[in-house]
Amino acid sequence: MVTFDLEQFVITANRIWQKAREENRLTHNPSDEELRGLVEKQPGVRKTIYGNFVAQSEPTSRSAMFTKNSVDHPFGEGELKLLAQCEKALGKERLISIDRIVGNENSNTTVRLIVPERFAHVAYGGKNLFISPKEEIKEPTYYILFFADEAFETNQSKPLPEKDITIRLAMLDDGRFVKVIRNSNYIGEYKKGVFAAEDWVAKTRRGGIFLHAGCREDYLQSVHGDYRMARTLLVALSANGKTTTTCRILARKGKEQSWLIQDDGGTLMPDGSFHGFEAGGIFVKTEGVNPGEQIEIFYGLLKPDTICENVCVTEDGDLDFYNFDRTSNGRAVVLRRDFMHASSYIDVDRIDNLILITRGPIIPAISKLTREQATALMILGQAMESSAGDPTQAGKIKRAFFYDPFIAGDLAEHANIFYEIIKGIPHLNCYLINTGGIGEEEHYKDIRLEFTMAILDSLLRRGLEDWVDSPTGFKVPGAIRYVDDIYLHPEKLYSRTEFEEKQRKLDKIRCEAVKQLGYSLHPDIRELFSNPCAS
Repeated sequence: MVTFDLEQFVITANRIWQKAREENRLTHNPSDEELRGLVEKQPGVRKTIYGNFVAQSEPTSRSAMFTKNSVDHPFGEGELKLLAQCEKALGKERLISIDRIVGNENSNTTVRLIVPERFAHVAYGGKNLFISPKEEIKEPTYYILFFADEAFETNQSKPLPEKDITIRLAMLDDGRFVKVIRNSNYIGEYKKGVFAAEDWVAKTRRGGIFLHAGCREDYLQSVHGDYRMARTLLVALSANGKTTTTCRILARKGKEQSWLIQDDGGTLMPDGSFHGFEAGGIFVKTEGVNPGEQIEIFYGLLKPDTICENVCVTEDGDLDFYNFDRTSNGRAVVLRRDFMHASSYIDVDRIDNLILITRGPIIPAISKLTREQATALMILGQAMESSAGDPTQAGKIKRAFFYDPFIAGDLAEHANIFYEIIKGIPHLNCYLINTGGIGEEEHYKDIRLEFTMAILDSLLRRGLEDWVDSPTGFKVPGAIRYVDDIYLHPEKLYSRTEFEEKQRKLDKIRCEAVKQLGYSLHPDIRELFSNPCAS
């Protein structure tokens, strides 16, 4: 067995960059104009009537099934071979490198992206997600490298599980990080590379917990007539409603304001503060976006600096967000300055609400949770698979620990850190919302976006103050303006016996998910669903 030195990842990344620079094959930190010129030359890229670009990625989603990290998997001969392949492939091509700051302008964490020139759209999108460093970066904290070999072309005719892709994440003890991506040019691999690095560093070096969450800030008039500020985290797996619920404006009168703080991740600290990681742009899903339901996102997609990926372009150069012939996982990077209500900051000093987003036929549209229930449901991570994860499984109910497929290390320890943090924030309220539907077949009732936003609006205006016990084991509001009571009582769509059997099975699944983490999990969490496990 080879004893693997993770420093080899850093050394290889540095050597690739230095060699390209010495041989004048490197375009380092190009201007927007220069980079746009390179994107326009990329094969398959189309320019729209709005002046922005649309590229086609291969594959059209993340490649989690081909991804391993150095914390949970031993690295050895295979990783040495990958680094040699990467160095050989990138040693023959013209390269683009982009240096960026991760976090706010005062952050000391930086990332360097290295891609072949034929993947210019990844550099363009990656550049826009984060902000420019104030000075030259000599030793970046994170490296992310893309390269391709002969299998890249043949992969295009295969479903994702049959593609020849390799992705490795080297997580060094001092907080440095290197991700190497073979045979993918999907922008999300870059974004989620930085995401995974922050996920690991937040709990091992910063004393916080990184969450797959959007953050919104609302200053609204309450039902009592006064104006109150509320900062809310919405936690969800990709394409389960996180960006939509985070982005939708609720302010509508007087002095009211709604701001998007961060759409897809950040660190919750023990003092209750939240720190985003993307200060440059927003990575949005474009499926079915229209000005009636998602006006905040729609007009950002039409800005000239936006880069789209896997979005249909009509013959006359317009964008068609309803054509899914290639994939329903259309994506775009929209600059924060082009987003209707993106705030000027990505950090807030206080979080008031933590909302978990899920799907399931017997889950009320909204439930209030204890901190123990919130932690247990984070462990379960019940959601719906999307085309962003595995297109071959899109639409199926799945489980993802903490709604986050990028977590590395001991899962019980991760859950315990989260539990201790939220226990220490006395003003924090925890909720579960269902963005799917309740009931089944002829009794199925869709929880439409307008219902979810009406619920969120009532919650943030303090209109949900009377909570009652539910047979689901949680608490539900006595009533919600604009939303029928049936959405709070899925049990009414089944016979009593049928509902109790379904609830028993769901509780058993929850119990088993918690028990799998073993006795190192905090006992308050471990014993929460203990009775169903015995049945």
